[in-house]
Amino acid sequence: MKDLLLTLDIGTGSTRAGLVANTGKILGFAQREYEQITPQAGWSEQSPSLWWQCVCQCTQELHARYAEYWPRIAAVGACGQMHGTVLLDADGELVVDRAMLWNDKRAQPQVARFSHQQPPQPWLELLNNPPTAAWPAFKLAWLREHHPSQWERIATVLMPKDYVNFRLCGVRATDYSEASCYYLMDSATLQWSPEALRQFGLRADQLPAIHLSSEVIGHITPAAARVTGLPPGVPVVAGTADMAATLLGSGVYQAGIASDSTGTSTLLTVVSEHPLLSAGVNNLHLANSAWGGFTLLDAGGDAMRWARSALSAGQLSHQQMLDMAAEVPPGAEGLLFLPYLTGERLAEHTNSRAQFFGLQRKHRQPHLYRAVLEGVALASLRNLQQLRRHAQEPEAMIASGGGARSPLWLQIKASVYNLPLLQTRNQENGTTGCAIVAGVGVGLFSSFAQGVSRTVSIEREFTPDPRQHEHYLRCFELFEQLYRQAQPLYEQLDVISSFSFSPDEGTPQ
Repeated sequence: MKDLLLTLDIGTGSTRAGLVANTGKILGFAQREYEQITPQAGWSEQSPSLWWQCVCQCTQELHARYAEYWPRIAAVGACGQMHGTVLLDADGELVVDRAMLWNDKRAQPQVARFSHQQPPQPWLELLNNPPTAAWPAFKLAWLREHHPSQWERIATVLMPKDYVNFRLCGVRATDYSEASCYYLMDSATLQWSPEALRQFGLRADQLPAIHLSSEVIGHITPAAARVTGLPPGVPVVAGTADMAATLLGSGVYQAGIASDSTGTSTLLTVVSEHPLLSAGVNNLHLANSAWGGFTLLDAGGDAMRWARSALSAGQLSHQQMLDMAAEVPPGAEGLLFLPYLTGERLAEHTNSRAQFFGLQRKHRQPHLYRAVLEGVALASLRNLQQLRRHAQEPEAMIASGGGARSPLWLQIKASVYNLPLLQTRNQENGTTGCAIVAGVGVGLFSSFAQGVSRTVSIEREFTPDPRQHEHYLRCFELFEQLYRQAQPLYEQLDVISSFSFSPDEGTPQ
């Protein structure tokens, strides 16, 4: 009986593989962590070959630990970080073993040039998104300008999970969620836009075929089976973006439902039947036939990951950091943190920086950790205000991602947003979403709705604390002033940051 699902999540911080029952129960799990490569300020890269290596290691580990389940695998479903631009040549080899990631800002000059030359509204209506350096179309424009020899070799542009699918089954394909954020897909026809292809100098054959996430695109090849340990011939579905998988796996897939998804980033999303057309809102086609209007804070969970590395040299666990933060009262005794560690996607100044404000001698590590948690929540409130202007006001938000595991953080956010936050019983939402997608694809679930009803349930509700909300509003007023007043300084800081000394110049003689 084939009743199990193998899921793959190609994340920014790790690759994860899960063995999932059709009830949503996770029977086995394997993970391999890695870092982002940042050659320059605003750049962020990873190696596609590393993702594939980690996939192989994770599936081999699961095979070794759960060999008795292997014959029961019905399908493989992958999700992954979005916008990571993987370049293949005609032979299926990597043009370069580096992919510009979702938070890479190097194409900002190309975005600025495009925005200066093009009227914004027609493109917003056609492509369902404002122009940003995150979108692959602008990354490719940067590549053509700076690395023409690489540009000439490009046969196909894939996203991270699509590259993994290519290695699994040999098919160059994508799904609607990934395609909706290339800045190349017509949101009305759900096909590659001829106008956008002409604008960016691309051919339609350089882009993969677009499928619904649950559609079977191929089967595990003998070559892939040898290196992954997966059974040959198992169906592979198109899969979906990690954001779409996380939303689905937390029960956010119907119009009017809202989500706070905190993994590496923090994404606030409201589901609707159509894109929310606003210069301050991004839109994603979901794993099912719906749209998610969303805002993005680049450093959500990544802010805590940074704090762990910078403030404790990685010696403390995330739980220890959270426990220390819980010792400090709301407001961190007058300490604020602006969490713009990797800039911003949609802002007048995308090169914004992070900062602590209000440091005093009394402040210790627990204060800094609390300020980071609250800073992410306050920055997310700025983004929530954008959604509130263009979408139905949500009555509550469903929390997902790694950030949903922290009761402290969920309580902080509930009080900052002044909205209840709901925590799902199974907090591996991305894995659950991948399993639903794969299960629909091979008939283990009759629909996305049935998949959600079988695998997702709400365990706990965090309600706003009125006193804390009032205090956080005062913090937010100051946060906003700091944010606005710092904007003119970023260009000066970029100039200072670009100046370099030779190693011996800083050493006393």
